[in-house]
Amino acid sequence: MSGFTAVTFKAGEVLFAAGDAAHELFILQSGDIELLDGKSGQVFATLVAGESFGEQAVLAGGVRSATAVAKGDCACLTLTAAGLNAILKKESPISNLLFQALHLQLFMQNALSQAR
Repeated sequence: MSGFTAVTFKAGEVLFAAGDAAHELFILQSGDIELLDGKSGQVFATLVAGESFGEQAVLAGGVRSATAVAKGDCACLTLTAAGLNAILKKESPISNLLFQALHLQLFMQNALSQAR
């Protein structure tokens, strides 16, 4: 896939920590990733092959709100914010608007979940 980079992580390795600048998103190819709450440090999700993560912070140009740790050895594809923007620029304006709307919806759902 154009623009993607294959990376591997060992069990227990931190992919990113809460508060880090968000420079890339991830697509998990194999293994499991645990997401830990940035405040409590508690695991709130375990991701499996085929799932993506880290995209919200990249799209918002912000910082990570969670910490991602490899539960076991795993492999991911990464895409930088610049690579994502390049892909989006190649798409039609309608696709780009749809993508932005979906991002806004995800952002709002996460904000509501954190408020509860």
